[in-house]
Amino acid sequence: MPRYILIDRNSGYIFGDTADYASGFDGALTPVTAAKLLDQSLKNPDYSYREIERHDARATYDIYRADTGGSEAIAIVQDGQDPETIAAVESECRYVATLAREDIDR
Repeated sequence: MPRYILIDRNSGYIFGDTADYASGFDGALTPVTAAKLLDQSLKNPDYSYREIERHDARATYDIYRADTGGSEAIAIVQDGQDPETIAAVESECRYVATLAREDIDR
């Protein structure tokens, strides 16, 4: 299963690591699914996500894949505000997507 790390575009902090919150998920894990599972783990309302261009101002998350290349050495993120951890994710993991979050009409 892929391992995704989600960096919040507003704060610049790591908001989620699927190795931490999605280990029991039994399905196809995509960047959008990773964001939805993060919301569920945080008990946030339901949102929909769509992939957008990386430099779009509406971005919610930049998604990095942490199970490819030399990034396997990145430990499960414990402190999403640690500058060294954020820099390691951005330099050693493969960028895969930028997502924008939208409220789902209820």
